[in-house]
Amino acid sequence: MANKKKTNYINTNRSMQTKTILETERLSLREFNLEDSEFILKLVNSPKWLEFIGDRNVTTKEEARAFLKNGAIKSYSENGFGFWMVQLKNDKLPIGMCGLVKRETLDDIDIGFAMLPQYLGLGYGYEIANATMNYAKNILKIDKILGITDTNNIASINLLNKIGLRFVKTLKLSENDTVLLFSNVKNKNDENKINELTASFFDVFTNTNGRIPNVEGITEMFISDGMIINNTTGTPEIYSIKQFLASRKEILSNGSLTNFREAEIWFKTNIYGNIAQRFCLYEKSGKLNDKEFESRGIKTFQFIKVNQEWKISSLAWNDEI
Repeated sequence: MANKKKTNYINTNRSMQTKTILETERLSLREFNLEDSEFILKLVNSPKWLEFIGDRNVTTKEEARAFLKNGAIKSYSENGFGFWMVQLKNDKLPIGMCGLVKRETLDDIDIGFAMLPQYLGLGYGYEIANATMNYAKNILKIDKILGITDTNNIASINLLNKIGLRFVKTLKLSENDTVLLFSNVKNKNDENKINELTASFFDVFTNTNGRIPNVEGITEMFISDGMIINNTTGTPEIYSIKQFLASRKEILSNGSLTNFREAEIWFKTNIYGNIAQRFCLYEKSGKLNDKEFESRGIKTFQFIKVNQEWKISSLAWNDEI
């Protein structure tokens, strides 16, 4: 599992009269029942719910019971899943909801979550949402999961990213409801192309074993107005592609820098439609002015897709000092 923490999946057979779905280190997830109306009344009228999810016009316990009956409880019988109650595992105190929804407005199932204000920022959201994603994949055998959120809900966007969902597009659910759509389905072709482009960038400067680097090759990797920045000292050295090419070509060809190589040792890439970002840890070694060296650093790449081809738009790095 992604968080490397134990999650217990509970048999939800109704004949056993158990409604617990799963347990994590601190939380449990169980089905709602009509006796949870008071909690629901509180949750759907909490500030963050009203701001980012919307007013459901649930103002009484009877309306809360109807909200549960026609929503989560109905979904259990029709789909085998729905929104479930999030509880603190030790004392069964309800703190929020998390679950899976089949909406008429979406082609696939999406994950949703909400917490009472006093339990935000404590890591509960990620803990239960990540466990729910694993439950959907491993127990319910659902491969594709979506996520939707308000365009201004930064906390929700960050959580969706953290559980492996990536931005796909802006979606208009209704005339007055526009959301961001996320999915766990990756475009492997785009990912592979970015991997190849990044590997080519690192390889182009290699001059080990008498190899003559084709430094001019970076012009094909960048957009014409691309930018390269060295921010190792905190005072940015900003290069155009032409300037960077000239400086590297000189040092790699005049004997100052020999036996040079650099390569990624860790990376993370996020792709958002026609733009992408990559952070990587890399190591490099060689001989500079007859003195051998080894070091590491961080690079961040920004990519854009131009006519269906990925290009680097900017690159910045910070070497270890």
